Amino acid sequence: MTASELLEVRGLDVEFTAPDGAAVRAVRDVSFTLRRGETLAVVGESGSGKSTTALALARMLPGTGRIRAGQVLLDGQDLATAGPQELRQVRGARIGMVFQDPMTALNPVLTAGAHLDEALRAHGRGRDKAARRARAAELLDLVGIPGAGARLDDHPHQFSGGQRQRILIAMALAGEPDVLVADEPTTALDATVQDQILTLLGDLNRRTGTALLLITHDMGVVARSCARVLVMYGGTVVEDGPTAEVLTRPRHPYTAGLLAAVPRLSAPSGTRLTGIPGAPPDLARLTEGCAFAARCALAEDRCRTATPPLAPTPAAPGEESGTVRAACWPAAERREPLPAAPPPVPIDRPRPGAVVLTAEKLGKTYRGRGRRGRTVTALDGVSLTLAAGETLGIVGESGSGKSTLARVLAHAHPSDSGTLRLGGRDVTRPARRELHTVRRSVQMVFQDPYASLNPRMTAGEIIAEPLHAFGIGDRAGRARRVEELLLLVGLEPGAAHRRPRSFSGGQRQRIGIARALAPEPSVLVCDEPVSALDVSVQAQIVGLLTDLQRDLGLALIFIAHDLAVVRQVSHRIAVMHRGRIVETGTADEVCENPADPYTRALLAAAPEPVPAAHLPRPRNTQVPA
Repeated sequence: MTASELLEVRGLDVEFTAPDGAAVRAVRDVSFTLRRGETLAVVGESGSGKSTTALALARMLPGTGRIRAGQVLLDGQDLATAGPQELRQVRGARIGMVFQDPMTALNPVLTAGAHLDEALRAHGRGRDKAARRARAAELLDLVGIPGAGARLDDHPHQFSGGQRQRILIAMALAGEPDVLVADEPTTALDATVQDQILTLLGDLNRRTGTALLLITHDMGVVARSCARVLVMYGGTVVEDGPTAEVLTRPRHPYTAGLLAAVPRLSAPSGTRLTGIPGAPPDLARLTEGCAFAARCALAEDRCRTATPPLAPTPAAPGEESGTVRAACWPAAERREPLPAAPPPVPIDRPRPGAVVLTAEKLGKTYRGRGRRGRTVTALDGVSLTLAAGETLGIVGESGSGKSTLARVLAHAHPSDSGTLRLGGRDVTRPARRELHTVRRSVQMVFQDPYASLNPRMTAGEIIAEPLHAFGIGDRAGRARRVEELLLLVGLEPGAAHRRPRSFSGGQRQRIGIARALAPEPSVLVCDEPVSALDVSVQAQIVGLLTDLQRDLGLALIFIAHDLAVVRQVSHRIAVMHRGRIVETGTADEVCENPADPYTRALLAAAPEPVPAAHLPRPRNTQVPA
């Protein structure tokens, strides 16, 4: 190791023991270095080995995981062979961790101050309780919590999602670590909050000199935050190099595929996202050769029989030789890089037809329990229309009223005021029998495919459930309808006998879509249907929805916080803020000529996978209070 190298990973192999006793190599021959004050991103689809690599650094592998081979050198100390006492001195004090979901990482019964006090005591920071409390307030202030001292006694549920993530960062900084590992710290956050967290991590990196290892699948986040990037697939590194080179001139076909799947605000509406065909490999069944060969359009015979080494690629025009390495046989001989963004492909979709759904001045208020219960206005005079064959995108931050609006439109929650019409018929407060018909006409696709499917039911039973509920068909007819729906969403009919746990995240979401289509609705309300998915799977699901709309004439409400996705799939966009629609127009009008300051702030915060696009933000793009 050189003087500037803080962390060096050499030939890391991580193995898990499967329930049947088989050995699964989750990470294979991973090597990289991290210098003091450097920012390094590790990207790839779910199951590529990113989080396992991060956890292996401090020997925090769950269950049967163990380091099979390799070294993890921290200032020359090999953590792969360190004893329990040595690891206790490293965890938190030298390597800090920021986890993905702050709601599960924070104890709901402890205050923010108690969380930080626990971290400070664990690392011997602060002689007495008063000193630790003062330091806890300093840490909250450092990560940008307003009124830090007064918020120490608040519990996690009293903070927003972005503020909870800031508390996790403060806890990680309590031990004053040399390396900060952030595992998907912005995945579930809105664009504006994500921008704030990334700005915070960048400021801390510059101010404290802490090296940052950022685990993500979002290429826009990489472009926004990191100097170097490591691309992983099938448990191994397939490409690494400077961010500007990798994101603009990728060498490995997998990197090019990830970049092609990323939605871009610069792309006009009505263009198709390009997904990577196939699915990631089963790590328990990997054979010799390139793990990506089965999904690669450039694969040669040797790609399937011999594993390519991670080696420097020929320099592109204007590039220094050896700055980018790729594990690809064709890339080792090809001078020209692959395209980072394919040309836009228009979606063949019909013109919108007659209006099928109308909402006028919808209002919804939630009241807390007890005399002092807080009143929250979730919807405040919301009006919209939706035509057959049309997609209306709805964007806004968490708490803006998007999901409440979705549930009111689908009659999962009643509105307090206003009017709702379906096909010209007033269905604001339908009678019980009419409510049955209305709910059949308006179906929902939910955000989390892991939580929205009953784990005890098979896929066939899940899809057939609404057929039973609405009394559609007999037993044989329902079985035929289930097979038709599985084929419609791109799954084999044999999948009907499998339970949700045996499907990938994208396949689970396809089952959720099939369930929503079962009663033949005229309106499909999609509430954040792709926010929990990798970009490649996201592209597949978005493409599936647009194809279904074209073939079935569906009217779609597409709710998301990612403006780039919404622009590409929507005819029109409505922007929500504090329970109101503050701007509406065609997708291209809203994204190219936003009229409302809040819309401009959302657009300014949206990350693009192009390093040059991320210049300092204008000061007038702050989210309005």
